[in-house]
Amino acid sequence: MSAQREAPLIMMIAGEISGDNHAARVASEILRQRPGAKLFGAGGPAMKAAGVELLLDLTEHAVVGLTDVLANYAKFRRLFWQLVRVAEQRKPDAVILTDYPGFNLRFAKQMKLRGIPVFYYISPQVWAWGRGRVKEIPKLVDLMMVVFPFEKDFYREHAPALRVEFVGHPVVEQLSRDRREVKREENLVALLPGSREAEVERILPPMLGAARLLRRERPGLRFELAAASEKVAALARTLAQGEPVEVCVGGARELMQRAAAGMVASGTATLECAFFGLPYALVYRVSWLTYAVARWLVTVRHLGIVNVMAGREIVPEFIQQRAQPELLAQAVAGLLGDRGRREQMQQELAGAMATLEGERAAERAAAAALAALDAAKAGHCKPRS
Repeated sequence: MSAQREAPLIMMIAGEISGDNHAARVASEILRQRPGAKLFGAGGPAMKAAGVELLLDLTEHAVVGLTDVLANYAKFRRLFWQLVRVAEQRKPDAVILTDYPGFNLRFAKQMKLRGIPVFYYISPQVWAWGRGRVKEIPKLVDLMMVVFPFEKDFYREHAPALRVEFVGHPVVEQLSRDRREVKREENLVALLPGSREAEVERILPPMLGAARLLRRERPGLRFELAAASEKVAALARTLAQGEPVEVCVGGARELMQRAAAGMVASGTATLECAFFGLPYALVYRVSWLTYAVARWLVTVRHLGIVNVMAGREIVPEFIQQRAQPELLAQAVAGLLGDRGRREQMQQELAGAMATLEGERAAERAAAAALAALDAAKAGHCKPRS
């Protein structure tokens, strides 16, 4: 077996539930494509189940926004340097970082200082939060694996020295397997307030307020909330005490296909709702400090990725001060009361999703990472001139 085809030692890091799931699929593909590969790092239960030796469960420490990061700075600093020391000791052939840019870009810098190749899966949204920062990416990353086609064009223009591979969006393939032939319930509204407790605490209250207003006008309306975990479900039940909201753990994708409309927190769920054709209003709230910094840094007009993809507002956005029950209720009432408006949004959502490729995304990401690793090993083995 040639040197570059030897079973590699790869470190992997993902920091949130969605990143853990995406990284787990890539890990499974690496192990399939390169039997004998050794994978270790930090992430969550999905990565562990996929065969990654899990040193830390970072999904237990997920936070939202600058305020939460600052409050947990000492903890994250300790975890960060713990992982750096492990990388120094075990000397992986490469590191694969998935999303989680606040942590992972800093980790990439430390790996580059130690001569370890860095491959990044699911690009930081540099196209949104400051194009000047994109110039730093080629110094930190050897291979960027992007999931939106416009990202490759963006990097070609703003960071031409960076090797970029479009591998397709992993969510599309996963969602195809979860599609069901179910009839939408005209009086059902989905509540999807996020996967982390901190964001649920900020986002669910205006959703509940909107639900209360909607039921006054339409007493037959039902509201279901799909929680990402037992912890989130417990918090949601506490916040929704006295409100006619059914809270369940899991089942979000099934709910997206049954509901007539929804209120959805910004994040992966907005892309999932678009795939399943759920008309919805996007809701997001962060701390005032996070929002103030974001307004200074962010350069795109829209927060929702579907709107970014389309270059216009398909889904109404209710961000920060606009995340008010009255405005939310008005938007959802408009969708519930106007079938034509719902169908138009569904057509526009389908058009935006048609620009994505999802078939074998994890397989392509694993293949790209292994090819880059082989190339890096071959380069290191070349005799010096």
